[in-house]
Amino acid sequence: MSTEELAELFLTHLYDLAEASPHPNFLFSVNDFAPRFGITDRAQLQEALHILGDKGLVILAGFDPLGGISAGITIEGSVFVEKGGDTGIIATYRKDPESFLTGPVEPSVLPFEAEAREELPVEVESPNYAGRAVEAILSDMEDMLARDPGVTQEVKRDLLSDLATLKIQMARNVKSKAVIGAILENLSGIPSVAPLLTALKCIIFAYYN
Repeated sequence: MSTEELAELFLTHLYDLAEASPHPNFLFSVNDFAPRFGITDRAQLQEALHILGDKGLVILAGFDPLGGISAGITIEGSVFVEKGGDTGIIATYRKDPESFLTGPVEPSVLPFEAEAREELPVEVESPNYAGRAVEAILSDMEDMLARDPGVTQEVKRDLLSDLATLKIQMARNVKSKAVIGAILENLSGIPSVAPLLTALKCIIFAYYN
C-alpha cells in the first residue's frame, strides 16, 4: 500500500468514526486503526498523517510517545472522502471493507469537550505543522459561525473579526497572550464552535505556550 493510499484509508476510517459519533466535531483517539488494518510501519503512517495535515484534511493529528494517534477530520476532509479521494482505495474499501481488516478493535473517542491536556496525545511537531492545524480549525470555525442560526449578524461580525485578529496573532513571531486569551474567552460562549475551540486551545497550549 502506498503512503497516499494509507493516508486515504486512515481518513476514511476517521470519517466513519465521525459519522457514527453523536456530535459532529470530535477528536478521536484512533489507536484502533493500525491493529485493525494490520499497519506495522509507524514511519509510513506518520508520513501519511503529514500528507493529510498538509492538505488540510485533518486537524491535530499526531503520535504520543507510546504511538497513540489523535486526529479530527476537517470539513474538507469529509468532502474528500465523500468524493472518493484520488487513489481509488476508498472505493475499493467501500466495496469490501472486511478484506482490509485483520481483527476487530473497539475505537476510542475523545470528545473535544474533554479539555484535560493529558487526554489529547499530540506529538510536538514543528510550528509550521501546528500553524496549518490552527488555520484549518479557524477556517472551520468561520464556516460554522457563518451558518449558526443562533447567533445574530451583529455578534457574528464581531466574532469573525475576532477570528481574523486571532489569525494575525498566531502568524506573528511575538504573540500577545492577553489578546489571544481575550478572543478565546469571547468565543467560549458560542456552543457551535465550542468543540473546535477546545481543539484550538490544545494546539496553542502544546505549541505556543
